[in-house]
Amino acid sequence: MNQSSLIKLLTYLGATPFFLAIGLGWSNQSFLGVDARQWFVSYGLVILSFMAGTLWGQVINESLKVKRIALATNAITLAAWFAFLLAATPIVLIISALGFIALYVLESSVMSAVQRPAYYLGLRLRVTALVVLAHAIMIF
Repeated sequence: MNQSSLIKLLTYLGATPFFLAIGLGWSNQSFLGVDARQWFVSYGLVILSFMAGTLWGQVINESLKVKRIALATNAITLAAWFAFLLAATPIVLIISALGFIALYVLESSVMSAVQRPAYYLGLRLRVTALVVLAHAIMIF
C-alpha cells in the first residue's frame, strides 16, 4: 500500500468511531458501561486535539502569521475541553463541530506555507464534512 492510500485509509478510519457511537445511541446501548454520547464526545475531543496538534506541529517553524494559527489551534482545543467540563452535551457537540470546521479553515489557510500532497485538502474537507454530519446526527 502506498503512502497516499494509507493516509486516506487512516483518515476515513478515524471518522468511523463517530458513526459507531451513533449506532450505539440508536440501539440505546452502552459499551463498557459508557453511553454513546460519552463515547462520541470523548472521542471527538481526542481527535480534535490530535488534529490541532498535528497542524500546530506543522506550522511552528513558519512565519509569525502562521505561528498565530498554531495558537488558534490551542484555543479551539481548550474551548472544546472547557465545554466538555462545563456545558450540556448538545452544546459540547456544537462547539466540537465548530472546532472541526475551524481547524479545516485554519489548515486550508496555511496550505501555501506548508507542503502537503495535492489530494490532502480535498480529503480533509470530505472527512470534516462527515465528522460535522456525525455531530449533527448525535445532537438530534
